[in-house]
Amino acid sequence: MAHEAGHTHQVGEDMISKLNDDVLLSILENVDLTTSVRASVLSTRWRHLPWLLGQLNIDMMDFFHEPYADPTVDDHIDKAMSSLTEAVRSMLSPSCRKTIITRLCISLIVANSYSIEIGHLVNEVVENGMVKDIELTSGIERNLGAVSDDEMVKHANGVNSFFGNYPNISCCLTRLLLFNATFAESDLHNLIANVCTELRYLYLGRCDTGFQSIFKIDAPNSKLNILELFHCYFSQIELHCLPMLEKVIFGFWLTKCVPLTWRHIPCLKEVEVFSAMPPHQEQFKLSEFLCGAACINTLSLDFLGQKIWLLPEKHQLSSAFSNLRNLCIYDIFVGFGLLWTIALLEVAPSLEILEVEVYDHRCEEDEKVTKLCAKRSNAPWEVSEFAYPKHLPLKELEIIGFNASEEHLVFIGAVMERASNLQSVVLKDKRCKECEATSTASVKHKFPENEDEQELVVNKLRDRFSSSAQIIFSDCKVVSECVFA
Repeated sequence: MAHEAGHTHQVGEDMISKLNDDVLLSILENVDLTTSVRASVLSTRWRHLPWLLGQLNIDMMDFFHEPYADPTVDDHIDKAMSSLTEAVRSMLSPSCRKTIITRLCISLIVANSYSIEIGHLVNEVVENGMVKDIELTSGIERNLGAVSDDEMVKHANGVNSFFGNYPNISCCLTRLLLFNATFAESDLHNLIANVCTELRYLYLGRCDTGFQSIFKIDAPNSKLNILELFHCYFSQIELHCLPMLEKVIFGFWLTKCVPLTWRHIPCLKEVEVFSAMPPHQEQFKLSEFLCGAACINTLSLDFLGQKIWLLPEKHQLSSAFSNLRNLCIYDIFVGFGLLWTIALLEVAPSLEILEVEVYDHRCEEDEKVTKLCAKRSNAPWEVSEFAYPKHLPLKELEIIGFNASEEHLVFIGAVMERASNLQSVVLKDKRCKECEATSTASVKHKFPENEDEQELVVNKLRDRFSSSAQIIFSDCKVVSECVFA
């Protein structure tokens, strides 16, 4: 039997090796570089393939091996950068490289001494026409306060020097991700507006131009499409002019209110905001935050299971919501009602999809989280349950983390009564493995798992509310759907 099993394994390997290069390359493009190189070493059939990859991803994190596994220790970083440099030297070698690299992704720390050789190698292949598109990541995501002010300034200076010394790289850089860097305001603005002229995506994680500084971006020639800001230390970010910006993702801020304002952003279509509210922050009006962003069609708000950081308002939102098509409200604590979201629905005359997600993670209910976040409280918005039916254009309501409680049924009914064009109500299960392990049978309401329980929910809705919408139950655990017309 052992012989037969071994024979089957060998046949399997031979079958894969008989595939043409294009198929094998598509396999290698979905694994990390170290795995690709190992495959080329173990098989003569695969030996030449890594140097034919059109999309090449060389990530410093792939070179942290035991006993050098900690990416926050300088000595370990140095050893990983040394291995990364060898990989770049090998993969970009003119004598081995047979095809043009359509997309080159490199993750490193540009303030490290090895970045000089890496910059030279990449700059040279760009000059020779072997690379068309570059994504560069510099830095490692670290915990708040884990990087000193001097280190952050050093990193920013390294980034400026890198692009200054290797201009070919900045000319074909389309994606840039930076972690833990403190720039001079003029340097960061110059990077966005003048140096990286082909930049489409920019991610800044724990970056700033000095603690609690004001940063203005006025870049009329910028091609930037997506701007993502995470835990940055600005007191104010003013987006004056980014003519091609389509999407902004903003997460966690240190100031009392969201430090982001809009001026001339004519193409902005999508905004995502997420944060757990700490005790020192204040709730704010969504209409004031979105002032100047009236063209958005998709808005996502994520409360991460903590306090709802929106102040009550209604009609003031009409201008900001005039073009809204998709509204996503994520991680509303399971102990809160959902009815307040109707106030947002009623001021969105073009809204077609409303997606609501319930947060229920008992596994995260520890003292540390409690100290970092403000006391949980729902949005204090008063919404009449069923004043008068309204002909809102909503076509789909989706609830992620649905449970068969009266609060959820009332919320669904309120939407049904207001949206005569509603076509579907999608009710999804959402389970956390850690929470499920600690939960007890005394949980009062849960997702209706079998068809009888689901039909009971449907009958309750049909008896109380008038709507022809399909009701769809989606159980993620067993990957199934049950539809009630």
